[in-house]
Amino acid sequence: MSVQATNTFHTKPGRAGELISNLRQVLPETLKHGCEEIRLWRDQDDEDRVVAVTRWATRADYETYLGWRDGKGDTAMFREMLTEDMEVHYYDEVFAVGERSGGE
Repeated sequence: MSVQATNTFHTKPGRAGELISNLRQVLPETLKHGCEEIRLWRDQDDEDRVVAVTRWATRADYETYLGWRDGKGDTAMFREMLTEDMEVHYYDEVFAVGERSGGE
């Protein structure tokens, strides 16, 4: 069963566009590391808050991926744009309804 992970980025004032641009460049290669889907969201009430919602084959795949990104130096590059460390949360789906749920 897949796991959802959210990453919340609180950027320095006015840096969200730069963060999003950089993420759009590097995230496609994420699909080679056990990631099944990536979506970026920008907060309507706080333009300096960006959330990545990702679906992974396993939590271990995501944790391994984070280590890989850190080793490449990407984590440090992104951290420089932030006011605080990225928040990461993991979720198991317990219910779905709607167009993408595939049923009831």
